[in-house]
Amino acid sequence: MPSYFRHIVHFLLVAMMMMSITSCARWREAKAVVAEADRLLVNEKRITRDTAALNAAIKTLKGPVGYLFAKQELAKAYYFMGRNFYYLNDFSTASDYYILCDRLNPKDPLYKGRINSCMGYLCKQDSCFEEALEFYERANEAFYESGDERRYAIGLLSIAEQHINLKEYARADSILQIADNYEIDSAYYAMLLETRGMYFFGLQQYDSALTYLLSIENYPRPIEAKCYSYMKIMQIYIRQNNYELADKYACFIIEQTKTPNYKTNAYYTLLRIKEKSNDSRYLANLSYLRKDEDIKIRYESEAYAQTAIKLKAYLENPHPYRNLYILIFGGGIALLLLVALVYAPHKRWRNTLECQDKERQNRRELFERKLFDHSVHFMCSDIWEDTNHLREKANNYCDNIFYRLEDTFHLREHEIMICLMVLMNFSRDKMAAYLHVLPNTISKSKSKIAKQLGTTSGDLREFLVDFMLS
Repeated sequence: MPSYFRHIVHFLLVAMMMMSITSCARWREAKAVVAEADRLLVNEKRITRDTAALNAAIKTLKGPVGYLFAKQELAKAYYFMGRNFYYLNDFSTASDYYILCDRLNPKDPLYKGRINSCMGYLCKQDSCFEEALEFYERANEAFYESGDERRYAIGLLSIAEQHINLKEYARADSILQIADNYEIDSAYYAMLLETRGMYFFGLQQYDSALTYLLSIENYPRPIEAKCYSYMKIMQIYIRQNNYELADKYACFIIEQTKTPNYKTNAYYTLLRIKEKSNDSRYLANLSYLRKDEDIKIRYESEAYAQTAIKLKAYLENPHPYRNLYILIFGGGIALLLLVALVYAPHKRWRNTLECQDKERQNRRELFERKLFDHSVHFMCSDIWEDTNHLREKANNYCDNIFYRLEDTFHLREHEIMICLMVLMNFSRDKMAAYLHVLPNTISKSKSKIAKQLGTTSGDLREFLVDFMLS
C-alpha cells in the first residue's frame, strides 16, 4: 500500500472515531437534560425553563437512531418544550409539541396523562368542551393506569366540569359522586366543592351554588383559583340583585387576578352597579379599563382558537401521514411482487439456459474425447486411400459424419474428408500428405468449404463440432 494511501485511511479512521466520540457526548448531554427536567418535575413540582438546552436535546434525539433507542426521552423532551411555550403564552407552538409527544405514545402512563390533560385544558379555553372532554378522558385512563390516585381524582373533576359546560348535568352528577369517595387532601376537597358549586350554578340553583362556593373561601388555594370562584359568586349576587356583595367581590378580583377574562367580568359588573351614578369620570375610567382587558382577551382568544383547530384536527386524524406510509409500503410490496413475477420466470429461463449450456458443454467434452480416442484409427495413410473403408469407420466413430454432411450441405467426398481431418485437429501438412495435394490446396479447400457452410476458415472446426452435436 502506498504511503499516501495509508495516510488517507488513517485520517478517515481518526475522523470516524472523533465523530463517534462527539456523537456519544451529545447523546449523553441530551439525555442528561431530559433527566434533569424529569427530576425537577418529580421532586420540585416544576420543569426546566432552559428552552435552548431542550431544543438541542431534541435535535440530537429525533434522528432515526433516537426513534429506535431514545423514543421515551424524546417524548419527554417534547412535553417539557410544550410546557415552556405554554408559560410563554405561545399556545399554538405548545400544542405542536404536545402533539409530537403524544404521537410517540409515551410508555410512562403518567406522562401520557399529563400530555392529554394539557391538550384538554387548551381546548377548554376555546370552549371546545367536547374535544376537551375526550382529552381529559384519555388523560384519566392513563392516570388510572399509573396508579396516581390524586391525579385520577382531579381528572374526574375535570371530566365533570366538561359535562357541566355541555349541560350534561346527570352525567356530571354521577361523576361527582364518584369523585366524592376520594379523600386526598384539603386542596382536592376545595376543588370538589368548587365543581359542585359550578354544577348548581349551571342548574341555576344559585343558593346551593353559593353554599358550596362560599364554603371554600378559607381553604388555601392559588389566587387565580380563588378569583375564578369569586367571579361565579359575583355573578350570582348580581342575578340576586345583591349589588353590595357583588361590588365587594368585583373589587377583590380586579385587585388580585392577572386573568383578563376575570377582570373584564369584574369591570362589567361594576359598570352595571355604578351605571346610575353621576360620577361620569369614574364610569369612563371603568369603561376604558374594561376595553383594555377586552383587547387582551381577543388576543388570547385568537391564540386559543388557533390552538384548538390544531387539536381538533389531531383528534380527527392523529396520524395524518399514516395513509401515505401505507401507500408507500403497499406500493413497495406491489413493486416487489411485480419484480418477483418478472424475475421468477426470468430466473427459470436463465436457469434453463444455464442447464442447457452446461449440458451442451458436457456433450461437447464427451464428443471431443471421442474424437481424440478414435483419432488413432485415422492416423494411417492407408485408410485415406480406401474411401469405402474410411466412410465406414468415420460413420461408426464420428456419428455418421459422411451421411450428415452429404444430406445437409451436399458436400462431396473429398470435402467431407477434409472436414473429418479438421475435426481430428490434423495439421495442414498432414492433411496434404494424406490427400496427396499441396498445403496451399488444403487452405483453399478449407476456405471454400467454410464459405459453403456459412462460416470462416478459422471457425470451421467450431462450426463442425456444433453441427455434430446438434
